[in-house]
Amino acid sequence: MENGMKRRDFLVYAGGALGSLMLGIPRYAFSHPPLVVNTYGGAYEKFMRSVIVPGFEKEANCKINLAVGLAKEWLANMRAAGVDNPPYDVMMTNEIWASLERREGFFTPLPINKIPNLKEVYPICRNKDDNGVLGIIQPIGIAYREDLVKKPPKSWKDLWENPEFQNKTGLYTITNSAGMMFLLLISKIYGGSEHKIDAGFEAIKKLQGFKQVDFSGTMEIMLTRGEIVTGPLDAPAVARLRSGGAKIAFVAPEEGVFMFEQDFNVLKGSKNKELAFKYINYILSRDIQEKWVREFFISPANRYVKIPAELKNDITITGEKMKSILTWDWDAANDRRQDIIERWNKEISSK
Repeated sequence: MENGMKRRDFLVYAGGALGSLMLGIPRYAFSHPPLVVNTYGGAYEKFMRSVIVPGFEKEANCKINLAVGLAKEWLANMRAAGVDNPPYDVMMTNEIWASLERREGFFTPLPINKIPNLKEVYPICRNKDDNGVLGIIQPIGIAYREDLVKKPPKSWKDLWENPEFQNKTGLYTITNSAGMMFLLLISKIYGGSEHKIDAGFEAIKKLQGFKQVDFSGTMEIMLTRGEIVTGPLDAPAVARLRSGGAKIAFVAPEEGVFMFEQDFNVLKGSKNKELAFKYINYILSRDIQEKWVREFFISPANRYVKIPAELKNDITITGEKMKSILTWDWDAANDRRQDIIERWNKEISSK
């Protein structure tokens, strides 16, 4: 992946710029070296290419190169390249991965004088010392089939206590970040702390006959088919399913919700930092946040974004309710990650 310009690239750039001046052609695409930004594939990539990228390229008079992939691939590429020569300028990833990358020194703090929209995001979105910022939030609560469940859940404990849910609950595998967060949550509820992992394991082992799923898409399919009647799922997924006619409802349990999040960071070794800071400021802007809301039903990170009237029944975790989102000590969780996975496979998956 390109980062900055090699000598050959510089000659091409210089020649193109000179030619543009001589011919009177606008230098729109040559004002900066390309900004390398990562993204997931599928709907994310489509939205980035059709909405986010063109808007920023026009605003900043630049070119963006998209690196499409998954978090594990991006981390491997960064480690191979090293801190001083990263293959990306901006990194968007879940905090479970961002925590690792931050500890390994890949990121630089975000200066508020260059990213003034940091002042507009919810407190939960600003990392310590502004070393990264959450720009996309998908709250995770309990989804359930409203046509198949007589007593809707109010608490995470209802997964254990409501007999309607026995053998009809879906849970994520431990290798999915939602599976790890669920374990931390249940450890907190039944053990008093997210670090009381033993309590979490014991409680989950008592949850009768639940079905494990690998990804949210699998959870959605099983809920839609009625193979399960409840399980953790993010609010945007429920809103999307409901818009398609599925009889699935979302509940924010009384103990709180957790979240899929996208943490935006600038690479310490980037040679294009000024443009990278502008890009993150753009992502956090009210207009762009509203575009994400309309496309993906996310809870906006910018606290001044008004939820469109037609989406207020779908996007309920916003404003004061953002305080209900639980966060985790990912450094501690990642330190125990491999042991947790092995224990899960032995004590949960094998039963």
